Amino acid sequence: MRRALWLLLAPTIWLAVATLSMRLTLVAQADSAAAHRARAAELEKQDDYEGAEKELRAALVLEPNSISTHDNLGIVLEERDEREAAFAEYAMVADLLQKSGRLRILARHTQPVRAVAFSPGGDVVATGGDDGEVKFWDASSGALKQTLSAHTPVKALALSNDGTFLATGCGDGTLRLWDAHTGAAKITFNGHNRPVVAVAIAPDSKTVASGSKDGSLIVWDLASQQPRLKLPGHIFGVLAVAFSPDGKTLASSSFDVRLWNTRSGELKRIITRQSTMIASIAFSHDGNWLVTASEDKTAKVWDVATGEARHELDSTGFPLSSVAISPDSKKLATGGWESCIRLWEIESGDLLWTLPVHKALVGSLAFSPDGKTLASASNDTTATIWHLN
Repeated sequence: MRRALWLLLAPTIWLAVATLSMRLTLVAQADSAAAHRARAAELEKQDDYEGAEKELRAALVLEPNSISTHDNLGIVLEERDEREAAFAEYAMVADLLQKSGRLRILARHTQPVRAVAFSPGGDVVATGGDDGEVKFWDASSGALKQTLSAHTPVKALALSNDGTFLATGCGDGTLRLWDAHTGAAKITFNGHNRPVVAVAIAPDSKTVASGSKDGSLIVWDLASQQPRLKLPGHIFGVLAVAFSPDGKTLASSSFDVRLWNTRSGELKRIITRQSTMIASIAFSHDGNWLVTASEDKTAKVWDVATGEARHELDSTGFPLSSVAISPDSKKLATGGWESCIRLWEIESGDLLWTLPVHKALVGSLAFSPDGKTLASASNDTTATIWHLN
């Protein structure tokens, strides 16, 4: 009887022991991998990148699919000027993110995607491209929800804070407004002679700013459908515009960055002048900082009150064309001619992530309102949705 009972229970007992043993082994490996990563971090602080590389490779032996470890190894290899090896690690990061569902590639445009933006609730991503289409995507799944046809290249776009309308800057020199719910065209503004490549909607959703390659900058009153302000000064094309969170200041960029009083149109300050174009700008959530991305290969954080540079991030040798700041003002995303997305910690200047997910210039970036998702648009005809957390 006992022997029969033992023969009956033995497989179950063996399976339980084997399962427990496997779990203990995995826990031990995880602890060991964590220890390797911790030692690597300490060695990085001492600029011992060779030692850090060894520790990270040891961690990957135990956890070969660790996304953060591959990313950290790529950063260490870049510090050692081993760019090719570093980007092999970054490519592994992108592949693992896609397999895990944290990275979605949106590939339904047929020409370069020029702009990307989130809805106020963060549940929808809008993209606009040279194919003349605006597409709305589910921010979670990446599923295409709706397509609008502007019948002209879409160079810039923005969604209103009240969620009611979309503004597009177009290749034919017009600024167009669309109903965000139905997709119906609402208003077309004519005031520029060349493509409108910069658009921003005021926080109260009552005015829209548009900047053009002809150097003109106009603030439009939506109630009267007339220009409220025409702001002179930029000699060359206006590449970017942004309202401060309180709506009292408008920033614009060309070869310089200018701050304007949105009530009077008075020029408040010129933040910087330089010999290369400043392609992208964004305010911090509190309005105290303005971040810029430039063809001089740097991203900078400026104090709005003083006009002084607070932080400077090196783009590793490639001109920048897009920048976005996280809602908590702690992280900065940059993109440009390098064809990849980089995520930085502002205060320390440390590079956190590199994602070589595009094959051409990254011209637009946007954080979701909760800061947990980052979207990008590229000249390679694709956009991405990257779930950071």
